[in-house]
Amino acid sequence: MRCPIPLPALRRQIRAEQPLIHCITNHISIRDCANGLLALGTRPIMAEHPAEAAEITVSAQALLVNLGNISDSRMAAMTASGQAARQRGIPCVMDAVGVGCSGLRLDFARSFLQNARPAVLKGNQSELRALCGLPHHAKGIDNGEAEDLSQALATAQEAARRFQTVVLLSGAADVIADGRQAFAAENGDPLMAMVTGTGCLQGAVTAAFLAVTDPMTAAAAGAAMLGLAGERAAADFSVHGSISQFASGIVDGLYALSEEAMTQDLRLRRLAY
Repeated sequence: MRCPIPLPALRRQIRAEQPLIHCITNHISIRDCANGLLALGTRPIMAEHPAEAAEITVSAQALLVNLGNISDSRMAAMTASGQAARQRGIPCVMDAVGVGCSGLRLDFARSFLQNARPAVLKGNQSELRALCGLPHHAKGIDNGEAEDLSQALATAQEAARRFQTVVLLSGAADVIADGRQAFAAENGDPLMAMVTGTGCLQGAVTAAFLAVTDPMTAAAAGAAMLGLAGERAAADFSVHGSISQFASGIVDGLYALSEEAMTQDLRLRRLAY
């Protein structure tokens, strides 16, 4: 993968192809994910009934499963969709929300990784350390680990090797690794931690890019694009001062971010292994 990634061309491709993205996500962030995907130019569908999930997945170009606010019905739907996606070669993102604070989620996530083989595994450092059976300090769905880039890289490398997938470790700097190479995506703004759903939206944006490119590029593009949109929303926040407008401003950025900004403001660098 070349660095920097061709974000403008990838967004143009998404808008030209309008891929269908099947999202099985939580009810807290479902609206934000749908709006963000629409802003990018995809066609989102948020089907979670176990009896129809697999059928809908086979018509999609990418699948996102998000373990936030987990329920029996969503676990059944994710299992069925993950199996269908693997059988049909449909790329999948698994967002391991909260696996560090719940044995139910942890067991389910490990089973899904083994059976569905998602192309991208997303999580914060605590979540990924929990999946790998390493000591962690999860605080609910928040990351309890210190923000240390070298430790984040080591965690991402371990998860990528262990589960044979591309890993997107979200943090102050997002780390993308596949066991052979790694990048740090350093766009974003601290205000993004003040509104709910930004992590879930990052997973959805990654799924959108996964519909049109390879997993490593898609993970880097998802992290970078959301970070750039957050920076644009933060610039507007400095004028209006409304945290609710800031949240919607991230979706605005996904739609209206200029190609010049996507190129000139992109902060994505290769990390030494």
